Amino acid sequence: MQLSKLARYGWRAVTGEPHEKRDFAFYVMNQLAKWLDMRIYNKHNSWQDDPEVLAVMRRFDPKYPRIRERHFFLYNMARSLRHLPGETAECGALGGTSSHIIMAAFEDDRPHHIFDSFSGLSQPTEHDKPKTESVRALQAGEFASPLERTRQNLAAHPQAQFYQGWIPERFAEVADKQFSLVHIDVDFFEPTRDSFDFFFPRLVAGGAIVCDDYGQKTCPGARKALDEAAARVGRKVIHVPTGQGLVLK
Repeated sequence: MQLSKLARYGWRAVTGEPHEKRDFAFYVMNQLAKWLDMRIYNKHNSWQDDPEVLAVMRRFDPKYPRIRERHFFLYNMARSLRHLPGETAECGALGGTSSHIIMAAFEDDRPHHIFDSFSGLSQPTEHDKPKTESVRALQAGEFASPLERTRQNLAAHPQAQFYQGWIPERFAEVADKQFSLVHIDVDFFEPTRDSFDFFFPRLVAGGAIVCDDYGQKTCPGARKALDEAAARVGRKVIHVPTGQGLVLK
């Protein structure tokens, strides 16, 4: 860290305008992030304080401090698809935050189908082992969110329908439906593969599948499953900078 620049920023932070205090805080945090081989978002990216998305998130959690990038992307993706026919679905609910985002973005009463064990992650396979020991391996049972708690979290959305069971046990119950948006957040190879293979043929033209785990180093199986499944239907996964994977119909 350049001491002269730090001193100059520090003096302005004490005596200067509010934006100079913010610049000083950002400079210090950015230098620390570089030292740790990390990075932080540019302080001027407006999406972090988008009032529309913040209002949606605070309906779910009144204390929600700032928008997370994956939530922002999912909300705007859903908004862009709400003109399409078809219902919506999520595989892997984790308390219901993403389902809330999807239903809030569509702003109608179309059914939203939620598939989850509500007992945490399934058993990993060899495909799910991280490629380096510096990345923690996820274990079966992690991220459990009980069904009743998820129901309570989504009580404001009567169109939410719940299917408790291991993927793909209960998919057959919606086999006759079409979908405009499906969100897959199941971390591992097998449930990601099974979710894509079931829902992609049932997407309407212009519909989309968003995989939350695609770019996460903790979830190599999810990436492998989505790449292979998309290739089987002649598609290529769009890897967005948030770490999500997007496949369009």
